[in-house]
Amino acid sequence: MGNEKIALIGAAILMLAFVGFMLYDMNSRADYANHPIDESIPIATGNSNQQAAPSAQQQPIQQPPTQQLQVVSVHALSTGVYDNPQLTVKAGVPVRLDFTAEPGSGCGAQLILDGVGTRVNLVSRNGQTVSATFTPPKPGRYAYHCGMNMFRGVLIAT
Repeated sequence: MGNEKIALIGAAILMLAFVGFMLYDMNSRADYANHPIDESIPIATGNSNQQAAPSAQQQPIQQPPTQQLQVVSVHALSTGVYDNPQLTVKAGVPVRLDFTAEPGSGCGAQLILDGVGTRVNLVSRNGQTVSATFTPPKPGRYAYHCGMNMFRGVLIAT
């Protein structure tokens, strides 16, 4: 009788944990589901290289010359990891981060990077490449991750 009771309590705890995870996942997805996608607006925050056409009153954003721009890329795999978990760049030099995600990568379709002068928040839908341009302010290690912190990597600025 004692072992059956322990097994029943264990099963109940696992069920509650599963329900809690599902509720958390639904809430994190609800933010995307409640907002219609406007393809003309870039998904990335910060200085994205995806820009709307400038209006008569708006001046075009000047991009840094390509010889000074560091280009790095990360691809989220459906196996639950980023293909490039460590990126190395020079501090104080503009970086363009290109991000893509395989359709089956789940929460890995989002990449968040803080502390580089702006908050980078990229979401790749259906394998599309999205980009953000930023300048690491000083040498150091800057962690990047998915929205659930399951996919992880580090940008090392030297």
